Amino acid sequence: MERCYGPRLVGTHSTSDAARLAAVFTGLLLVASVPVALAADASGLRFQAALLRAQDGSLEERANAATLELYALEAELGRARRAVASVAARQGAVTRDRAAARRQLGIARNALRVSESRLAELVRALYEQPGAADPLAVLLGAASLEEVLTGLDSLSRAAGENSRIIEQARSARKRLKALDGRLAAREAELARLAAVAAGRTLTLTEAAGARERFLAGLRHQRGLNAARIASIEAQVRNGETLTAAISATAPRLTTAPPATVATSGRTITVSATGYALRGNTATGVQTAPGVVAVDPAVIPLGTRMTIPGYGEAIAADTGGAVHGNVIDLWFPSTEQALQWGRRTVTITIH
Repeated sequence: MERCYGPRLVGTHSTSDAARLAAVFTGLLLVASVPVALAADASGLRFQAALLRAQDGSLEERANAATLELYALEAELGRARRAVASVAARQGAVTRDRAAARRQLGIARNALRVSESRLAELVRALYEQPGAADPLAVLLGAASLEEVLTGLDSLSRAAGENSRIIEQARSARKRLKALDGRLAAREAELARLAAVAAGRTLTLTEAAGARERFLAGLRHQRGLNAARIASIEAQVRNGETLTAAISATAPRLTTAPPATVATSGRTITVSATGYALRGNTATGVQTAPGVVAVDPAVIPLGTRMTIPGYGEAIAADTGGAVHGNVIDLWFPSTEQALQWGRRTVTITIH
C-alpha cells in the first residue's frame, strides 16, 4: 500500500529501527516499492483468516444442528405420510362398506315391496273369493280330513310366510339405514382426519424444504470462507517469500550512513512532508493530529517536539522513505496534507 503526501511518495510505515538494523530497513524499503507485498499485511491477513475460521466453526455447528433438525423433520414427515396413507385406506374400506350397505338396503326395500304386494294380493283374494281362502269353506268343502288339514295348513303357511318376509324386510331396512348413517359419520370423520394429516404433511414438507435451503446456504458460505482463507494464506506465503528474498539481498544495498541522534533541548532542521493515511502507527497508536513519522536513528520514537506552523507533536511512527533529517506530519485530510506539502523547518526537541 502506497500513499502520496504532497509532492513526494512515502512508503508504508514500519516498526524497524533504521539505525541498528540498516539491512532490514533497506529490505522493507524495497518491499514498499512492490504493491502486492505492501497490500499483504501479514498480521492483518492472519487475523482475517482467524475470523473466517471462527465463523466457519460457527457455521459448522449451525449446519450440524440444522442437519439434526432436518432428520427429525424427515422422520416426522414419514410418519405423517404413513398416517395419510392409513386414513386413505380406511376411507376406501368405509366407502366400500357403505356401498355394500346401500346395495343390501336396496335389496331389502325390493323384498319389502314384493312381500307387501303378495300380502295385498292374498287379502284381495280373500275378499274376491271368500270360499277359496275361508277356513270354514275349506272344512265344509273337503272330501276327507286329510284334505281339510292340508287346506288349512296351506292358508296358515301362506299368511305366516308373507308376514315373516315383511317383518324381516322391515327389520333389515331399519338396520341398514342405521348402518348407512354410522358409515356416513365415519366417512366424515375420516375426511376430517385426512385433511388434518394432509395439512400436517404439507407443513412438514415446507419446513424440511426451508431447512434444506438453509443448509445449502451454510454450505455455500463455508465454501466461500474456505476459498477466502486459502487466498489469504496464499497472500501471506507470497508476502513472506518476497520479504525473505528482499531481505537476503538487503545487505548489498545498504548505503545510508548512521545519523546523529537528536538530544533534548536542541534544534534540528528537517524536511517535513504532510500525509493523511489512517491506521496504526509503528508504536501501535492510531494516527492522529500531532503524530509524526521519523527516522529513529535521528529522532528516537517517543520524542516530543515543537514544529513551526504545525504545533506540538510526538515521534510515534516510522516510514519506509523517512531517512535522516526527514519527518512526516499527520493531517486529518488529504487537502490539508497537500496544503502543507513539503517544507524545510527547524524543530525544537523537548
